[in-house]
Amino acid sequence: MHSRKTNASSRVKEEKSRKEILQGLDNEAVQATNAENRVVHRRRALRYDDVEKYRLPQFVRTEKSAYVYYYVLDPESVAAGSPRLTRLRKKFGRYRNRREQRAAALRFCQEIGAKLQRGWNPLIDTGGTKGLATWEEATSKYLAYVRKKQSDGVMRPDTALNYQSRLSRLEEYNKTRVSPVVYAYQFDREFVEDYLDYCYIDRGCTPVTRNNYLSWLQVLSSWLVGHGYIAKDPTVGVEKLRQPDKERKPLTAEAMSRLRAYLEQTDRHYLLACMVHYYTLVRPKEMSYIRIGDINVHDQTLLIPAAVSKNHKDGKVTLPAVVIVMMLDLGVLSSPSTFYLFGKDFMPSEVQGTAKQYRDRWNKVRRALGFPSSYKFYSLKDTGITDTVERVGLVVAKDQARHSSVATTNRYLRKDQLTAHPELKNFKGAL
Repeated sequence: MHSRKTNASSRVKEEKSRKEILQGLDNEAVQATNAENRVVHRRRALRYDDVEKYRLPQFVRTEKSAYVYYYVLDPESVAAGSPRLTRLRKKFGRYRNRREQRAAALRFCQEIGAKLQRGWNPLIDTGGTKGLATWEEATSKYLAYVRKKQSDGVMRPDTALNYQSRLSRLEEYNKTRVSPVVYAYQFDREFVEDYLDYCYIDRGCTPVTRNNYLSWLQVLSSWLVGHGYIAKDPTVGVEKLRQPDKERKPLTAEAMSRLRAYLEQTDRHYLLACMVHYYTLVRPKEMSYIRIGDINVHDQTLLIPAAVSKNHKDGKVTLPAVVIVMMLDLGVLSSPSTFYLFGKDFMPSEVQGTAKQYRDRWNKVRRALGFPSSYKFYSLKDTGITDTVERVGLVVAKDQARHSSVATTNRYLRKDQLTAHPELKNFKGAL
């Protein structure tokens, strides 16, 4: 009997212990679920539409004091993932009478209320008038701005596409951050430097590509400042990396002769494209926009409209007679004035050719002639500048290339073209 009672008592204890364990597990599961729900709630609170960003000012007057209070979103709570409002107060004590006091307080309410509705927050020293606008809202407005400039013909389609692509990469990076940018004011110097390091180190970009990203970030930052999303440009003081010397080299006279002979037999329309690039020093992208109507045979000039020019200025370059003769031989000038000079297969067409086709065709020609990889299509412009300097001088070459200064043209010169002043050989100063 005693043994049975002992076994029964043990079973009761075991059952009680099992229930306690299960209850404990249930409590842990509930706590975990509650914690998860709190995290989800905090994440949901970060959605701009769900967050209360301010409360309009209210004037309060008692027997002992008069003041205006209002609420703004605490930026530190936003960064912590649990946005909350902070109450601010301004006293209105020293006035001759209650009427003046009330008028001053109401003016303050109107001014502060209008600023709050525009996105202003006094707790954000680095924010612009729209500092608490979401990053998504700011970038969406920026994209709309870029597309509108493209549709108005102010920005070239390839430039607009480039900006959109860079913004897409920036957004992808932002999603990988532990603390992603949620509000516009969080786009700061630290974020810019981290992103550039990510491009250069993690993605393995070259110094040139990294510097190009910085140039675009400067454009984006300027727009954000100008539209009130941030107060200061975070790219100021971020330096560009030193870039290695270009792999591209000018063609030798022998290579130029071989190139002309080969294209005379295989592709005379592409030969014309090479001649235009070499003699006029017009960039490949600009060449893809040349229309028949831009060519003036009588004056031997080619117009580069500001809408397609790299420097966004109208330009006019000289067309040497050898280029015009080639155009007449090919009959391209008989095409309608609205036709593009270099459409598909480098023939006049009402459909614009791409800038990429020049490079693609060049790569085939380069392999056929056994040219080194340092000979690129753009090398024709390098060669054209150096040859123009030798024949007619540096200033003429600068103007034909539409460079802003002689210093830019100097970068294209060969080392043997760099000159010293022989007048200083016998100079003897006071030292």
